Amino acid sequence: MLEKYIEKNIFRKVYICEHVFEYQEIKIDEIANLLDVSLPTIQHDIECILEQLDYFIDSVTKDHHLYKILFKHGITRTELTQTIYSSSYFLRFLAHYFAGEFSSTQLVDNEFISLSKVYAVKKQILDFFKENNYLKEKQILIPEFDIRNLLLALTRYIDWQGYEQQHTEVQNAIEEVIQFVEKNFFDRRYCIDERKYITRGIEIAMGRVDFPLTFPKIERQEAEKKPLFQLVKTGLAMQKNLHLQEADTYFIFSLFNSRNYTNSTIDLFKKDFAIVYKSFVQKNPFLQELVVDIAAHICALDSEDEIFQQAFLQLMRTTWADGQVFLPESLQILTPKQKELYTLILEILENWRIRHNFSIRWNCNLISKFTKSIYVLLQKNCKCTPKEIFIVSDNSFKQMYYRQRLMEVVHAPHKVNVAIYHSLAELKNEFLYSCERIVLCDASVYQSGQDTKKTVILPISLRSTDQVISELTQKLALLG
Repeated sequence: MLEKYIEKNIFRKVYICEHVFEYQEIKIDEIANLLDVSLPTIQHDIECILEQLDYFIDSVTKDHHLYKILFKHGITRTELTQTIYSSSYFLRFLAHYFAGEFSSTQLVDNEFISLSKVYAVKKQILDFFKENNYLKEKQILIPEFDIRNLLLALTRYIDWQGYEQQHTEVQNAIEEVIQFVEKNFFDRRYCIDERKYITRGIEIAMGRVDFPLTFPKIERQEAEKKPLFQLVKTGLAMQKNLHLQEADTYFIFSLFNSRNYTNSTIDLFKKDFAIVYKSFVQKNPFLQELVVDIAAHICALDSEDEIFQQAFLQLMRTTWADGQVFLPESLQILTPKQKELYTLILEILENWRIRHNFSIRWNCNLISKFTKSIYVLLQKNCKCTPKEIFIVSDNSFKQMYYRQRLMEVVHAPHKVNVAIYHSLAELKNEFLYSCERIVLCDASVYQSGQDTKKTVILPISLRSTDQVISELTQKLALLG
């Protein structure tokens, strides 16, 4: 949600920075194509990044379109992205709004920019408020849960420091709550960035203790069923230096619930995941229904695959109390093929949400992350699933021609069926075959609507042979 309001040049630089942090290198021609901008634009972005992040960089080498950038040991991704995000007027103005410094005069003085620029950015902020239905009867009314989540996003993006607690007793108490959850939930490990997110969330809760926080009864009841909630509740009850309101137990549960973590061993990780997946998904008939929907629309997907289940859990657990929409996450940019899959997934999610009248505002960036996970999984599954290819034509010349062209591109583990079929009706039932089937059916005998979960039928003609063979090659090579 917030990402689409951030200035495009800031967005690009953050994405490039995160890419370099993960891979230690970047090919500017590939990134330019992915971001749909020119090479000079990416070149300029990288030069700006190198200047902005000079303190954090250990070495830089360039070879034509390839940059290799190494950051100093111990530097975190968040330190880098905060340096870049801090240049965003949108994020800074949002922080000014929550600090009560939102008059045009105050903004001109604080930002040292022209009045026309102030008006332009303020309009962006108001557009953002309108999109989220915060403007009511010429007043800005933001629910307390949304305020806290927006402030948390600002702490992650630009290191917003409001409500920081400097007392050692408070810091120790927060750390003890985190350690209590870690120790008692299969030896979890929250990294530095995730610990800080939870810590800042609790600090914000303490700073806003006089602002009433409410959650719908059904959301409270759902949370109380979760083992994580009970641990959070117990951990908080042990602390005397955390002055919170009653509903903050649910808010702090949402902090832990949205964070990523590891465990000390893979066995403990699997036990942890099994418990959380069961409590969130397997005991929730609505989410079980959604799993079935996704698997039904994406045929090569195995809903029992642990990778799918982990990706699904990461996406859907954060929808508790409609708290997903402002969650910060590394930026996700999709390839054209991934965008097709994203469109399908979003349609499935929206249909499910509307069908049950759920109040969920989707975080498009998190859905993109989920899409990437599913895409990788589909590639893996398709690579492991052999295909058998059939030719259907009532013309002997076409039978031989199509077969000859197929033999040029089809290799193990895939194979071309040796039988000759004159019509689709002659094909044997698919349950007789262990492989998935791809049928090249001559246009003269083709019938639409005959595809099934295990059989894909592609019309072909002498004129379209090159195109169809190319499409088939892409399918066999895993989604192109």
